[in-house]
Amino acid sequence: MKKKMISIVTGVYNEEIIVQDVYRGIRDQMTKLKNYEYEHLFLDNCSEDQTLPILKKIAAKDKHVKILSYSKNFGPIKSGFIGLKYATGDAVIYYEANMKDPISLIPVFIKNWENGYELVYGVRQQTSDNYLLGLMRRIYYRLVNVMSDEELPLYFGGFGLIDRKIVNEVIQVDDYKPYVRGLLATVGFRHKKIDYVRGQRPKGMGRSKSNLGYLIDFAINGLISYSIKPIRILTFIGLGLSSVSMISAVIYLILKLLYWKVTVPGITGVIFLVLFFSGIQLFFLGVIGEYVGAIHSQVRKKPFVVIREKINF
Repeated sequence: MKKKMISIVTGVYNEEIIVQDVYRGIRDQMTKLKNYEYEHLFLDNCSEDQTLPILKKIAAKDKHVKILSYSKNFGPIKSGFIGLKYATGDAVIYYEANMKDPISLIPVFIKNWENGYELVYGVRQQTSDNYLLGLMRRIYYRLVNVMSDEELPLYFGGFGLIDRKIVNEVIQVDDYKPYVRGLLATVGFRHKKIDYVRGQRPKGMGRSKSNLGYLIDFAINGLISYSIKPIRILTFIGLGLSSVSMISAVIYLILKLLYWKVTVPGITGVIFLVLFFSGIQLFFLGVIGEYVGAIHSQVRKKPFVVIREKINF
């Protein structure tokens, strides 16, 4: 009987300190699962250190390891999506190179998959994030759920197993900046969450490579990708503010007619009102601009990613 194939997908960027530990951890775990074949697909986002040379040495000795090397850093969002396209397994498991997610959960994911769940995902019950970052993440996840047309799993960071049926549906999507978590919610299928405690970054790895710019870009992409609710909310806010302004004008006109000598005491209040409504308008334009920018990126049809080198394919 042919063994089922499990694809492990790991994005890397300047991970020379830990990439061998990631490889060994996955290898040791998967070799224990005698009933499965596996491949470990590394997606190198044009690392500037020795990450790629180290991976090439590993791949030369272990044909389970496959490498896609990009021509430049296209970012983790696109990188993860390409991983789905090139994975050949009956199921695909995302695993981040920071090793904060427990590799020991992989057999748990596979067991639930064999029990009929097409999507098995890990839910972070506790993380090593500082309080402020953790609070911002919780607010963001709930805000995305409120704004989205789909119910997205809370606190799902990407660590999980995706069945081939789901993968085949997701990779057909033509999106310049795909929000994979939203796509997983859109396609449906049976799913199960696995609670776990996320560990700390191994010593010597330094700070996270997810800088503020990436986090903001990721958050905005998640908010606008699968819903027009933000624009509708702005429409109602604009309608409400316009109504308040009109009512205020009518009241002032009535007072002016009844009490001709009524005057506005000073110009300070007017200045503040002008600044307030100008700020509101700029905010509205910014939200609309994000949607227009997303459409612009989509219609230009720029290369999604450019692969410089493939190894062991």
